[in-house]
Amino acid sequence: MIIKLAWRNIIGGGFRTWLNVFILSIVLVAIIGFHGLYIGWQKDAEDNSIKWHFAGGQYWQQKYDPYDVFSYEDSRAPLPENLNDDDTVEFLVSQGVIYPEGRMKNISLRGVETDQKLLELPTKYLSYEAGKYKLMLGYRMARKLNVDTGDRLMLRWRDAGGSFDAAEFEIVHIFKSTVLSIDQGLVWLNIRQMREMLGLSDEVNYFSVKKCDGDLGNNWQFKTQDDLLAEFRAIFATEISGGIFMYILLMFLAMIAVFDTQVLSLFKRRKEVGMMMALGVTRQQVIRIFTLEGMMSGLLSVVLAAIWGTPLLMKFQQTGMKLPEMMDSYGMDGMLDAMYPKYTLDLVILTVIIVMLILLIVSYLPVKKISRLLPVDALKGKMTKRKSR
Repeated sequence: MIIKLAWRNIIGGGFRTWLNVFILSIVLVAIIGFHGLYIGWQKDAEDNSIKWHFAGGQYWQQKYDPYDVFSYEDSRAPLPENLNDDDTVEFLVSQGVIYPEGRMKNISLRGVETDQKLLELPTKYLSYEAGKYKLMLGYRMARKLNVDTGDRLMLRWRDAGGSFDAAEFEIVHIFKSTVLSIDQGLVWLNIRQMREMLGLSDEVNYFSVKKCDGDLGNNWQFKTQDDLLAEFRAIFATEISGGIFMYILLMFLAMIAVFDTQVLSLFKRRKEVGMMMALGVTRQQVIRIFTLEGMMSGLLSVVLAAIWGTPLLMKFQQTGMKLPEMMDSYGMDGMLDAMYPKYTLDLVILTVIIVMLILLIVSYLPVKKISRLLPVDALKGKMTKRKSR
């Protein structure tokens, strides 16, 4: 009886009820859409970092620190023996200076083997040719230097003996990737060519592997995917905390919509409440009726959100959110031309549960005063509270 009565009251609410339901559906779709955008950003950044650079993990020479240029020379060591060449990608790191358009810019030289098939990094463009100097740049780096494929740049470096040398290099390829760590501030060279430039043998600073090959001695430290992604995840956690304000704002909108509806309904239907109480309906049953009305509004909003929100979110997932060109300078992994959201069943279920719990609370709060309402006064249209003894 209580459920039927609550449903009749919801349907009888007319335009006011459906306006409330529509607002709640907007809140649901907006929360799922915004959070899906964050999930898509994180997943894209992590997946591409693994595909383009990290693979199944990396072995670092124990003294290697990617943020300390002075550690580059001291953290070079020969590649450990008994490694499968098809499952490893070698990297050699050094410091250099490049001169675009007469300007000077400090950069990091990154040598990589070109016949690898483990990573999506397009190293084939750096194939070794004696006497020919080639380099490859990322999209962001090329934009900062204002250069294009086929341009030539003067590059200076210091070899293992401490002597400076320079040569003119041709830009053979510019690649696009959402991974910042292989783009900004880096110049890519053939590792064989770079070893000749520096006067080194078969030394590397680190190498990516398909899977962990166990302990390779004290000279090498294995970095798991979680270790390599820890910095980005910390930055992402900071960024997503800013989105909490948007979620709170949307939740507040839903709370206000339901709360105002319940208060208005309670004020206009006080005689109806008094009649029900006079006919034997208990105060707790009256409270349940009004609370169920709020919950039913939430269920209707879920259905409505599924009807119009599903095709909208699917279209949004296909087209993504286009980013302005200035976003390239923000220096965040996973951001290039567009951001593509990703939705999971856990995200949808959790969002619906949170919204329904909030509706339950804000539906109950306005009607708890009914427990102190006198039936006679309710029939007269008054809201006199019962005095506590």
